[in-house]
Amino acid sequence: MSNPHNPSDPDQTVSQLGQSLAQSAESGRALVEGMSVFAKDESLRFVNLRLERNGAALDKLQNCHGIPGLIGVQQEWLRDFLQDYSSQSMRLMGTLRGLTKNVIESAAENAADSIDRMQHQTSDAMHQAEDAIHHAQDMGYQAVQQTGEQIGNIVPDPNNNYIQH
Repeated sequence: MSNPHNPSDPDQTVSQLGQSLAQSAESGRALVEGMSVFAKDESLRFVNLRLERNGAALDKLQNCHGIPGLIGVQQEWLRDFLQDYSSQSMRLMGTLRGLTKNVIESAAENAADSIDRMQHQTSDAMHQAEDAIHHAQDMGYQAVQQTGEQIGNIVPDPNNNYIQH
């Protein structure tokens, strides 16, 4: 029979473990969802930026004069291209660093909570075992005392038969 108020109850321990796993799964789901939304939004932002830059470069190509103008537009486009991709890489790395930090902190917090809970459960179980041992010792002492009293009441009669008074 399980006692819902007993912290060392195996059913409760399994239930708490299940809850911890459910929390971890929910955290993982939320993380993946957040990363997906971020990746989609960031990809759309970046594609729109590059489309605008490419459109501006095409407009400039229509109005440039001669080879020097063409080379100038190409250099400007290449500079913007490299700058945009470098900025995007830095932006993604910063976001991933932040996500990783949050995940590690959350995992450490969950692990610390689980360890604390297990330590309390172990401590409670140890106290219960100590109480049971003390109770068994008390019962043993009482049994010895009662047996001693009963032996003290046994005396031999004149026929060397032992009788209890």
